[in-house]
Amino acid sequence: MTWFIFSILSVFALAVAELTQQHLLNSKNPFSARASAVFTFLFQSILTIPFIFIFDLSDQFFSIFNIAIFPKILLVSFLGSLVMILYLKSFKVKNISISTIFVSLSAVVSTFFGIIFFSESVNYLKFIGIGLVLSAIIAVNYKNILLEKNHFCGLVAGIIFGILYVLDKSIVSNIHPLIYIFWSFLMIAVWGFIMGRNKIINSIRGKDFSAYKPIMISAIGYFLYNFFTFTAYTFGGEVGRIDAINNSQIFLIILFEFFVLKQTKGTTRKLLSAGLAIAGIFILGFTR
Repeated sequence: MTWFIFSILSVFALAVAELTQQHLLNSKNPFSARASAVFTFLFQSILTIPFIFIFDLSDQFFSIFNIAIFPKILLVSFLGSLVMILYLKSFKVKNISISTIFVSLSAVVSTFFGIIFFSESVNYLKFIGIGLVLSAIIAVNYKNILLEKNHFCGLVAGIIFGILYVLDKSIVSNIHPLIYIFWSFLMIAVWGFIMGRNKIINSIRGKDFSAYKPIMISAIGYFLYNFFTFTAYTFGGEVGRIDAINNSQIFLIILFEFFVLKQTKGTTRKLLSAGLAIAGIFILGFTR
């Protein structure tokens, strides 16, 4: 399997995870957004355990504890917990579309640093492909432009996400993706709990086991998304290309809303934008 196939699989997994999270946060008596994020990271970490034994990776379990890798994982876990707060805050606005656009600019950051640190390709077709995906995201979200302070949290989040994706690729080049997911996501969950423990404790009070099921389903989607993405890196996928492709998951959600939920508002603009994104994905996947 090539990096492109793993990247496409990651997009589908991410769309499922995002749809489940939307359902969770919009349900009656939901968890707070921060509590949902912490448990999602924690469950992803737990999900790796049986696979670590199935793939006989137990001898690599403590491989992160070396001078070349451990500082990077500490940095990833800290930045991951920080960006989680900024990301959630960026959607506390009247118009979340601008936040979506700003967060998607991670592809620009990851492309830039991918070229610098991994000597990734520099050619016009790659930039056209990334440009088409980002243009499609802007086109589908561009409406009622009015910047609010929290929108800039989305911009900062996009920059940090781009840096995190570069760090991800650097780390999984040296350790197995499952080992990385276990330790980094466990640390992110711990950091997230420490930063907002009172809100999280209040959010989980009175919840029975069934309330956690949507989080578990969402965690499975995010786990597969991260595993496929990290595996795509190990197969030689460029971080900028994969980041841009992953950002296109919004169009799978749009298609789901159109065909399943029968949400037809702005159909022409959405479908044209989806077509633009698909063209960009094929350019990224089939050009060097």
